[in-house]
Amino acid sequence: MRDALMGSLVIMMVGAGFAAACGDASGTDSLGPGTGYGNDGGTDDAGNPLTSNTDGGADNGINTSGKGAGTGAATGLPCDVQQLLENRCIGCHLGPSPKALLTYADLTAASATAGKNMAQQSLARMQNAASPMPPAPAVAPDPSEITTFSNWVTAGTPMGMACTSLPDAGAVTPVNYNTPTICTSNKTWNGGDNGSSSMQPGAPCITCHTMKGGPAYKVAGTVYPTAHEPNECNGVNGAGPPALTVVVTDANNVVTNISVNSVGNFSSRAAIVAPFHVKVTDGTKTRSMAGSLTAGDCNSCHTLAGANGAPGRVMSP
Repeated sequence: MRDALMGSLVIMMVGAGFAAACGDASGTDSLGPGTGYGNDGGTDDAGNPLTSNTDGGADNGINTSGKGAGTGAATGLPCDVQQLLENRCIGCHLGPSPKALLTYADLTAASATAGKNMAQQSLARMQNAASPMPPAPAVAPDPSEITTFSNWVTAGTPMGMACTSLPDAGAVTPVNYNTPTICTSNKTWNGGDNGSSSMQPGAPCITCHTMKGGPAYKVAGTVYPTAHEPNECNGVNGAGPPALTVVVTDANNVVTNISVNSVGNFSSRAAIVAPFHVKVTDGTKTRSMAGSLTAGDCNSCHTLAGANGAPGRVMSP
């Protein structure tokens, strides 16, 4: 199958969900009641488990609804605001508890704090050192991200233009994704959460790091040789030959080149202005994404079966 993928090939690799933990650490949360992580065993004040729209397992904290932030669907939010929410908040704020922060309507809805909508209350919590949002060990927004959100709220929360492609954006050249589930490398990761650049191939790296603590990546994922490979299975040896590179071109035409390692993993902490485009290349052949993204947690949609319109794994060209 790989031999048939010569040249430039555009596929439906859209809608990756960049997710984070924004659940309250304890007590009643003005952004939604709860303790702990809403998608990781948290409970509300009555002791009831928090619920949200996830498919569980390794994709815990991922928006698989096909609607709102993290899916590639239109949100009504400005691109930079949408990117922040995908980076830091939607891993817990998928709704109904904690409250969803997925669309413009969600952010402009009234919060539990009188006189404040959800956007205003979210900003207050991001800036609250005593009761921050998200709570540790989640990765907090950096100052530039908070400034972005603050400027939007101060401006009166104006709507934004659509900045991502719909999940069903078609492929220029058809690709056969009707292939069996297989671990082509016949090698798996057995190190659990032990920190390593080779850890947990196939799992949603950014979601995991932002909920459990870890490097704050802007783009991360795994490249595989076939479409349907299980989590923990090592991907392609991107160190080569031929060496593989993930190329990200952001809204300002700034290009970030990310090397793919020996188990197929790739990651970058470089600042990337949304929306951006991504492709995988070996220097001769290239596989390009069909549309633009604000989210860089590639494995959140490029799962074994595919989610939010993605047909399966990120595949090498």
